[in-house]
Amino acid sequence: MKHSALLTALLTAAVVAMAPAPASAQNLAGMWELSQETGRGTRTSTLSLTVDGMTLTGTVTTTGGGRRGGGGGGGGGPQAVEISDGKIDGSSFSFTLIRTFGDNTITQTYSGTIDGATLTGTIEGGGRRGGGQPRPFTGKRPS
Repeated sequence: MKHSALLTALLTAAVVAMAPAPASAQNLAGMWELSQETGRGTRTSTLSLTVDGMTLTGTVTTTGGGRRGGGGGGGGGPQAVEISDGKIDGSSFSFTLIRTFGDNTITQTYSGTIDGATLTGTIEGGGRRGGGQPRPFTGKRPS
């Protein structure tokens, strides 16, 4: 009797682990155009996501921006950064970006929801001195 209960528990766990991700999570996969309003205007970036169960991986590609307009510390061309700690919970998602500029490291946490073909959420961290208020972003599929 104990063996059959253990076998049932193991089979149930295996079936749950192999269950496909919810439709909302599957809809996250692919390319997104993110927009964020800043004091200097609209900042855009490209988000490329891959979904594996309830895990999210991918990259965020931004233009360098910044005041120096070139080498190091806040300028230059497009920069692709791998996301880490990507998670999906129903229609909610979150991930972390760790950017390195010379000797400086900036960590930003993105969290949001998907509703059809629209993402809405906030970015925390990465402001001056590592803080700042959460900043809203929106996302849509590229046209």
